[in-house]
Amino acid sequence: MPPGHFFVTGDNRDNSLDSRDRSVGYVPFENFVGRAEIIFFWIEDGSSAWKIWEWADTVRWNRLLNAIFD
Repeated sequence: MPPGHFFVTGDNRDNSLDSRDRSVGYVPFENFVGRAEIIFFWIEDGSSAWKIWEWADTVRWNRLLNAIFD
């Protein structure tokens, strides 16, 4: 990875145009315009957020609404 660049992924792992795509690649630091403040919602890999009835087993409750610190 080039210095000053970051590997970024989208929030929809299976359908995001992110650093895994060669047309995007590594993102230079100067392209960032904000910072992450909070993890809003997180489910296990392979789960579907729209299947509310599965949330008891798939939501990562310990990460729900966690603040991200420097």
